[in-house]
Amino acid sequence: MHELRTPALRLLAACVGILLLALAVLALRESLPDYSLSVQTDGSRLSVLAPDGAIEVRALGPPTGQAGAPVLLTPDLLVEDPDMLSSYAGFRALLAAQGEMTALTTQATAAGQPLRLHLENGDEIDLPVTAETPLRHLPAMFWVQWAVGIIVLAIAAFLLVLRSGRNGRQQSEGLGGFVLAGAGVATAAFTASVYGTRELSIDPDLLWRLSIVNHIGTFAFGVGMIGLFARYPRPVLASRWVRAVAALAAVNEIAYRLQLPPYDLIKPQVLIGVMFLTILGLILAQLRATRGHPADRAALRWLGLSVLLGSGVFVLMVSLPALIGAETILSQGLAFIPLCAIYVGAALALARYRLFDLDRWALRVLFSLAVVALMIVVDTVFLLTLSLSGPASLASAVALVGLVYFPMRDLVFDRWLGRRRPDLAALYRDTLSVAFQHGGQAKANAWRGVMERLFAPLRVEALPAPVTGALLEDEGLALVIPGPEGTPALRLGYAAAGRRLFNAEDRALADELATLAEAAGRDRVTYETAVARERQRIARDLHDDVGSRLLSSLHARDDGQRQDFLIEALSDLRQIATGLAGREVTLPLLIGQLRAESRSRAEALDRRLIWPPGSADEAEIPLRYDMQRNLTAIQREALSNALTHGAGDIHVTATCDGQSLHLCLVNALSSADRRAEGPHRGNGTGNMRNRAEALKGRLEAGPTENGHYRMELYLPMNADIS
Repeated sequence: MHELRTPALRLLAACVGILLLALAVLALRESLPDYSLSVQTDGSRLSVLAPDGAIEVRALGPPTGQAGAPVLLTPDLLVEDPDMLSSYAGFRALLAAQGEMTALTTQATAAGQPLRLHLENGDEIDLPVTAETPLRHLPAMFWVQWAVGIIVLAIAAFLLVLRSGRNGRQQSEGLGGFVLAGAGVATAAFTASVYGTRELSIDPDLLWRLSIVNHIGTFAFGVGMIGLFARYPRPVLASRWVRAVAALAAVNEIAYRLQLPPYDLIKPQVLIGVMFLTILGLILAQLRATRGHPADRAALRWLGLSVLLGSGVFVLMVSLPALIGAETILSQGLAFIPLCAIYVGAALALARYRLFDLDRWALRVLFSLAVVALMIVVDTVFLLTLSLSGPASLASAVALVGLVYFPMRDLVFDRWLGRRRPDLAALYRDTLSVAFQHGGQAKANAWRGVMERLFAPLRVEALPAPVTGALLEDEGLALVIPGPEGTPALRLGYAAAGRRLFNAEDRALADELATLAEAAGRDRVTYETAVARERQRIARDLHDDVGSRLLSSLHARDDGQRQDFLIEALSDLRQIATGLAGREVTLPLLIGQLRAESRSRAEALDRRLIWPPGSADEAEIPLRYDMQRNLTAIQREALSNALTHGAGDIHVTATCDGQSLHLCLVNALSSADRRAEGPHRGNGTGNMRNRAEALKGRLEAGPTENGHYRMELYLPMNADIS
């Protein structure tokens, strides 16, 4: 219900706002004075229609017996728009004459007397006048422009409300320009309907303000249409250039009002022509940009033709004649009709181009608004058949709608119009299962099954070329979906067995599922790679460490040495078995095992190992298999060097601060090593350094100044070992 009410209320609020604005314009037009005789012009003189024919008039005078100078009547006083005058002086003269006529009209209405019309033949006749124009006396041209403003605003509001999308989804490109242009047309039509249909006089201050607002609306239409074609159907012009056009229009209006540049250079028709040519150029640019995009090209043809025909009529028949100082070919009021046709055509083009974003919204809004119509119908039926009172009929209609209509509407939505929401848990399981299929064909079949269960398309086609993202085709009739790695892309046709179109939500969902399947596949590959790497490490350890020690034990010359090799081989097998079983080995456990093994080896050679407990014995840090193997190998090699080349006690310490391990082994050098200025330890130290670097650590080894040999190992506990 929330999805139904929200756009409906927004549209209702927009309609109320438009209605209030239209009523305000109507009230403003009714506030102008009403004259009993119609004054008209043929371009060279003024005349009034009397019962015996047209009578030429020369001036408008005050009521009989009232003071005041007559106002000379010229054809410029009835000009439809002040912009059609030929100079600043003409505009100023119009405002001055309107001020004088307004004063005479106010004087006559206050006295309750008619004005006096001075005829060309020297006679005078009465001109009755009232302060306000009755609704029935409003001219047809007012209603035309008034209706144009309402229709254009309604279309713009409808698309703005229903195109704003759900959950804050971004609006279509160019929609802002379309709405701005609609507001401009409505503003120009509303203002022109007031001052353009005046019978004779209007307050000059009101005329001045309405003229400014009219220019703002006219230029807003041009800027909006430029903004529309700059971004729609394809972006061809950066938004900053549209803002530059808006700034140019503002500068033009300010300069025009201040009467600074020459009139023929700054008059509004000049900028209107420039904007029209700019719109034409952008349409040509869009023709080039939409090459190869049939849907965009079709929308452009419809939209561009509407704009060129509608605005072209206004420019060629109203603006261009006024620009060159000629009579307009078409009344400005009638020229608003083609502008309204622009909006009808543009609205249809936009709705057609983005139909898959609008269909469910429109249905829900129409159902919501239909409640009001149904209540009226039911109320009328009760009035006609049961002869109930007004309140009783309304109450019965409300009760009937609540008891019958709402349940039926919910049933219709759920059965036919409601969107079946997918089971997210099942969808997640199905998508993950795609990544764990063995073989490309099995994975492709699983992915196809997920899409068929989700969208129920009438047609599924595997595409030969991969795609990077989901794509809507044929105005939503088809949806192209990328396949996970190793599977072809799919083209789905006719969603929900042809009952609906694919939309932007479907495209986003398909992209998310494809990304999820791709990520699951990568995770599986990563897992399998890690498993294979671990197997390779274990095989290497079995071959290199255990195998070499068993072989060494076979060739050992004495039982003590053979026993050492067998003990080390058994220890290696125990570590490998622990790694295969996945049992957790912590740092204190490994340190304890190394301490016991090292002490046994030292005692077998009548050497003493001093390895007191340290902070490493308390750091409960789990160790990876590679950390266990390399740390064990380093400790064994270091101890072997100390037992072979050293003398006296062997001191070992192991400390850990939670982030890194520090292992230190110190022993006294033998006399031979001391005389040789260092022990000859072959490749053992280099191998230890390589193992330390494999663990992202470092190893330092060498003789000290006091005749000892010192090995220090620094290993990070949380390094990422690939």
